[in-house]
Amino acid sequence: EKHELPTAAPGRTAFFTVLCYNIQSRPVLDHASEKNPIIGRLLREYDFAGIQEAFVSHDKMFEAADSLGGVYFGRRRHLFKLANSGLAVLSKYPVVKAEAEYFEDEGSLENRLGSKGILMVRHALNGADLDFYTTHLAAGTEADSGESRRNEMKQIINFIRRHSPPENAVILCGDFNLQQDALNPFLEFGLTNCAEELGFGALTGIDHILYRSGGKLKLTPVEWKILKTEFLFPDGKQLSDHSPVMTLFQVKAIP
Repeated sequence: EKHELPTAAPGRTAFFTVLCYNIQSRPVLDHASEKNPIIGRLLREYDFAGIQEAFVSHDKMFEAADSLGGVYFGRRRHLFKLANSGLAVLSKYPVVKAEAEYFEDEGSLENRLGSKGILMVRHALNGADLDFYTTHLAAGTEADSGESRRNEMKQIINFIRRHSPPENAVILCGDFNLQQDALNPFLEFGLTNCAEELGFGALTGIDHILYRSGGKLKLTPVEWKILKTEFLFPDGKQLSDHSPVMTLFQVKAIP
């Protein structure tokens, strides 16, 4: 059941959790039909989840996460693409609209089988809009895909400019295939890296959660961590080659 954030009264404070997770659910070798129901059940514990690499069996994840609503960017760029974007957003809050687009610069050859891009899902939180973005930038070395990732960051920034007016709060998460110190274009644009703000520095790897407050919602990250033991198969093995990243946000309605 979807629920409203209890921030109707100006100055009132609430909290929500954001999870960023590359679930490594590719067309072959990843046991997607077995693990995606497990992932879906575990996602119920979180308020928002930005997902990457949900290329197959996404329906099993959504079905198991039955307390969450969601949007899946399931289209392929064209018929010759093996896979779609692999992007999904699940949440406990009402969805207002969704927008998505493919990256113009795809990066090195290993990225060409999928249809990578950016997905935005707008949520209504007691009269305030929160725009939640998930993305997956090109894989590959700096020599092979570095310039492509920089072009993709520019495209993401322009996408946010077009779809999220300044009064909207924004959360951007994803597998950026970049370390924290390479995310300066987003910081210059006005987003803040949760891990950096909370003092975790270079511990963050390549999965990140960034944010900005809006005209009606002030967001403040109060906890950040990598979930190394929460998302496991019954035998104790990791469900993905990525561990999810979680941020707890304090949320205050602005009068």
